[in-house]
Amino acid sequence: MARVVSVFLPTLPTDRIRRADPSLAVETPLVVIARSGSKRWIAAADLAATKLGLRVGMPAAKAQALVQGLVMVDADPASDLAALERLTLWALSQYSPVVAMDPPDGIVMDTEGADHLQGGEEVMVSGLVNRFRGRGLAARAAIADTWGAAHALARSTSRETVIVPRCELATAVNRLPLSSLRLPVEIIASRRTLGFATVGDLAATPRAPLTLRFGPEVGRRLDQM
Repeated sequence: MARVVSVFLPTLPTDRIRRADPSLAVETPLVVIARSGSKRWIAAADLAATKLGLRVGMPAAKAQALVQGLVMVDADPASDLAALERLTLWALSQYSPVVAMDPPDGIVMDTEGADHLQGGEEVMVSGLVNRFRGRGLAARAAIADTWGAAHALARSTSRETVIVPRCELATAVNRLPLSSLRLPVEIIASRRTLGFATVGDLAATPRAPLTLRFGPEVGRRLDQM
């Protein structure tokens, strides 16, 4: 059975900027600004900015008015992707021969048969997170039997590391929010209207009615998890 590690880099855009400019003080709030026409909004915010109440999606003008001394940098998705590619190649050389980018903010690794080289799963994932931190990158990592579960758990908890024992997936993911299934927003909204709140709610529902009403995507995402 495969064992999959999902690494989530929640502040990759701002971490990349800080790594490129060491003169930025840790306490200086930093946000990345995206734009479309005349609209400008926060696309990423570092820890200092979020502590001051700034959030992704907030209009840039409002953020600037709220926080004095805020550093605002234009979004550069190409540079973020290039940074993610470099980190993926590094992980490939250090942890597993099966590593891939999980854009825009993650890396996925099949570590079946490779974890013993790192001292076991617990030592491996904690060491992995610590090594990212040493590079100036916030990271969370989860390991599970499937990529869908590892991906969801790395992003749905504030814990730095999550290890799901073999064959205990159902227990681990039942209480996760519907958004962790990576379904379109409109499908998630429609399910919430019908009273579904968690992955477990959907998993306990007969598959045929779900497929008839919402199409095959729901079942596919459940199977992936």
